Amino acid sequence: MQALDIVISIGFLILSYLIGSIPFGVVIGKLICKKDIRLYGSKNIGTTNAIRVLGKKVGFFVFFCDVLKGAFVMILLRILAQAKVWIYPQEIDLLFFGIAAILGHSFSIFLNFKGGKAVATSLGVVLFLTPIPAIACLIIFAIVFMTTKYVSLASTGATLTVLLTTWLLYGFGVEHVTNFGLYFIAKPSLLLSILYTILALLILIKHIKNYKRLLNGTENSFKKKKAA
Repeated sequence: MQALDIVISIGFLILSYLIGSIPFGVVIGKLICKKDIRLYGSKNIGTTNAIRVLGKKVGFFVFFCDVLKGAFVMILLRILAQAKVWIYPQEIDLLFFGIAAILGHSFSIFLNFKGGKAVATSLGVVLFLTPIPAIACLIIFAIVFMTTKYVSLASTGATLTVLLTTWLLYGFGVEHVTNFGLYFIAKPSLLLSILYTILALLILIKHIKNYKRLLNGTENSFKKKKAA
């Protein structure tokens, strides 16, 4: 790997972290609704609190932005590689650029290194790199959420689903993919599978407070309150 490639790669890692650090829940809330979501509800900057505080339309816009920022630099690098402007070194797994965005969301430089649980941003990374685990986790998220109305439980189920499907693909996926159709069932690298595991642990650790509230019966949900 040439010195210039190292410098450019570091630059893109920093860029991905900075993009990941943009607290869209805070920015969009202030611009559109004139509200700082850190002062309302769970005070979290993510989608769930954005929907509760800012409404569904704005909340899902926050979700879209948080998903996109996870994959933005990886998409940019693919475009640059196809245009033969700059091809990232093979020694660097694309996932590292996604991890930089996830760390940015969780430990934002714009929020004194505080942030959200990075579920949506992680989804953007997984959607770009491994579509099947991403689709599977969305299905599980929907099933668990519709059944329990707890986003924390749905996020946990989705995270564990990504882990399971990724390791299944590692064991039974197709190697040396040559066409787009097989891309969906391609075998992920061992490094990617291990890094997914570490990211999953980070997300689960970020949810520890939610698990405690679930056990205490104080966790917020989207269940409709019955009229007295």
